[in-house]
Amino acid sequence: MSDKGLWVKIDGIDMEYEAWLLIRLFFKDEYFKFYSENEYISGSVLFVQVRDEGSWQCRAEFYSYLEGRDVIQSISRGLIQPDHSSLKTVYESDINEPGGGILKSRKILAGSVIYDVLSRVTGKKLPYGALTGVRPVKLAMVCLKDGLDRKGTIDMLMKATGMSSEKAGLLCDVAGAEMPYIKLDARSIHLYIGIPFCNSRCLYCSFVSYPTEGFRSMIPDYIDALGKEIRFVGQMVKENDLAVRSVYIGGGTPTALDGYSLMRILELVNESFDLNDTEFTVEAGRPDTITQEKLQILKKNNINRISINPQTMNASTLMTIGRNHTPEDITGKFMMAREIGFSNINMDIIAGLPGEDEKMFRYTLEKIEEMAPDSLTVHTMAVKRASRLHENVGMFRLAPDSVTESMTEMAGISAKRMGMRPYYLYRQKNILANLENTGYAKPGYECIYNINTMEEYQSIIAMGAGAISKFISHDGKKIERTCNVKEVAQYIKRLDEMLERKKAFISR
Repeated sequence: MSDKGLWVKIDGIDMEYEAWLLIRLFFKDEYFKFYSENEYISGSVLFVQVRDEGSWQCRAEFYSYLEGRDVIQSISRGLIQPDHSSLKTVYESDINEPGGGILKSRKILAGSVIYDVLSRVTGKKLPYGALTGVRPVKLAMVCLKDGLDRKGTIDMLMKATGMSSEKAGLLCDVAGAEMPYIKLDARSIHLYIGIPFCNSRCLYCSFVSYPTEGFRSMIPDYIDALGKEIRFVGQMVKENDLAVRSVYIGGGTPTALDGYSLMRILELVNESFDLNDTEFTVEAGRPDTITQEKLQILKKNNINRISINPQTMNASTLMTIGRNHTPEDITGKFMMAREIGFSNINMDIIAGLPGEDEKMFRYTLEKIEEMAPDSLTVHTMAVKRASRLHENVGMFRLAPDSVTESMTEMAGISAKRMGMRPYYLYRQKNILANLENTGYAKPGYECIYNINTMEEYQSIIAMGAGAISKFISHDGKKIERTCNVKEVAQYIKRLDEMLERKKAFISR
């Protein structure tokens, strides 16, 4: 490796952004740059080339040190021998094999040769190999739907991406758990309602969320505006004969609202939508926002799933991350919810919180097991750009990759002891150890909303500040891939008309 940095040249495919996401897992951003024509090179070189000639090839070559203005031309002509190289060739017959659909992506295969070369150069292994995307379970789903068994799926994922057998197995297990819950259905929709208020802002939080203490005067106006939006969406759902399969009220922390405001929103949701046999989740995430009155309001309004989120059961860490409650508050509010009759309670924890080690994380798991929730979501610490942690990251000690990975493994074992299995999974940018967030649940307690958010088979209509809707076409593909120009124009026109109606309705 040259101390003058790394030059990257990609030929035959447009994937600089995807390559940047992957390369930055090996090197700091300032260490590498992408080559522009006629630049003078002095340093290491990564040359990536994709060729499509009936079969197609992805090649990555690494040169420890090159210097000159004609370096790339010399590499392209084969005049210089690389220090490390990797080549993958895909034939039509490979794509037609079960699970071969994932080999159609040139970007995935090009990423895998980049990963192969850089892992040899640096000695660093990444659990998900070349994958940098949010939804890796989709690849396992392709393999299973093609008829591959668990072993065949694991082998295909490892071949295509370079991921570890353990992560390939996890993706396979999640896909298998999700299969009974997902199907294309143009009539089925899910609702998300955002409450952007919380008692305090956690160190790692990047959501749209404001402290109730400073913004209390704004809550009545927000509830009024949100109520208009809920009524409008309810009218739209009825007019289009849509069926609501799940409702998720998140934030922020919905239970940070006073009892009266919480009651108003929940009553309006029940009035505006037919919620028979519908999964209805409310985030009661902060124990310091939970009261007996609010739990009874939730119960009265058909909420059948709540989430009480410790993040950690260590008092010192709770103070560090800015949560104004104690471990005893968590246990007490959980038991209160059980006594009131909530039989489906999720708990969230975070692996790799600042200052925590494996012993502290193990303690959290032990306390969670004592409470015996019905599902457990294990997040891996991510340094998000909009968080206070990102602004002050140098002030905190983050767990090393090996420790964070050990924590997530411990969590999986703990979930299994509680009779749970992994049922949904997603990844984030800047996540520690390049790992994942995994939801575990006892069979029958899987969150339908979470699954559909990740797998994108049914539309989600979102209401409230910071909420984003997601519309799925009838064949499950993006509009631009399935419609001609005229159809796209008509679709956009319908959306514009709906938006104008919504604005007029809310302004009344």
